[in-house]
Amino acid sequence: MGNRSSTPSSEEEGSSSGMYLTPELQGKINTDFEEKIIQTQWNSYRKGHIERYQQREAQNAQRHHELQQKQQQLNQQAKLVHDELDRMVDGAKSKLSDIEVALEYDMKRLSEKFQDSEVSGGEKCVDVRAELSRCYNTLDSGECQVFAKKLEKCVTEALS
Repeated sequence: MGNRSSTPSSEEEGSSSGMYLTPELQGKINTDFEEKIIQTQWNSYRKGHIERYQQREAQNAQRHHELQQKQQQLNQQAKLVHDELDRMVDGAKSKLSDIEVALEYDMKRLSEKFQDSEVSGGEKCVDVRAELSRCYNTLDSGECQVFAKKLEKCVTEALS
């Protein structure tokens, strides 16, 4: 029987692992395991969040670069348009100055030729001259050429 009493005790030991954990140790292992899972999940979330942030930043930088290029193109186009407009205005001013000089020369020449003598139809030419002068004051070169031709025709008729 002595053998039997030793046998059941070895069976009891065989059925269990032979290692017992205190409840505190078991709780610490469980807590550590849960913390490890939470930390892994947090790291995964944080990694995904950082990747999305970096993607947004890269997209914003790309959009910013594209907008800067577009703005540079528009500025270049605006500069070309302004330069062309400046050339056109300078050309119009030049033509106007040329017409003024020519008209002054012609008027001076005619004045010297007739030396204040009354020319038939002179009153008619004075009106055309006044219209031309008014036109020059408004700087509308298209109309001014019409009045310059009227004045030339009037003077030609008056001299003939």
